Amino acid sequence: MISELLRNRILRTMHLIKVVAGVLLLVAFSWEILGERTPHLSTLYLRIQADVCLLFLLDFLIGWLLADSRHRYFWHHLLYLLFSIPWLNLVMWSGVDLPRSVAVVVSLMPLSLPVMAMYFLLEWIDEIRIHRLFFTYSVGMVLFTYLAALIFYEVEVGTNSGLHGFGDALWWAGVNLTTAGASLIPTTVVGKILSVLLPLAGMLFLPIFTTYVMQRYEQARPNRRPQKKPD
Repeated sequence: MISELLRNRILRTMHLIKVVAGVLLLVAFSWEILGERTPHLSTLYLRIQADVCLLFLLDFLIGWLLADSRHRYFWHHLLYLLFSIPWLNLVMWSGVDLPRSVAVVVSLMPLSLPVMAMYFLLEWIDEIRIHRLFFTYSVGMVLFTYLAALIFYEVEVGTNSGLHGFGDALWWAGVNLTTAGASLIPTTVVGKILSVLLPLAGMLFLPIFTTYVMQRYEQARPNRRPQKKPD
């Protein structure tokens, strides 16, 4: 049987590798969207995504082998497993010709996994669970906003006369996240869906932020009652 110390070291190393791989995938995805536009996603990007997905699948296998209850681990991490499968590569290898916009949306699935990995990695940095949750959720919101801007730019550029660059798309996503609303009106179905999802995500984040601040305030307060002045 493997020792608990060695098991934790292996899992910690895998979480760190997944975060780094996720950053690499995000950079490649951004380059694919903002670089030279082609009718299909580039072979290099598809290869990077396939390699990163295989890494996630390897991580799932290692976690499953090291789990105390493999049956419970499998069902608790089923969504992680499904998101780790390189669906886009499988579809491409099967000969199906997906439109670029559909392929871009499908390729988003693995990009959510590094956020999960970062949460588990923070277990070894901060023992307070709410700190990990807040930091992970904040990074997840930033990542979601950035990806929404990329997708908005992908589907709206060339069809939306008000979109003059990725800066406009990033501004549009940020303003919609704050529920303030943007003057840039989407013209595509995907853009309109994002214009609904972003304010919803912003409304979900605000209560979490308020709860976190209130808890930190309560922790910072001295646990003593004010002394009464003598008569």
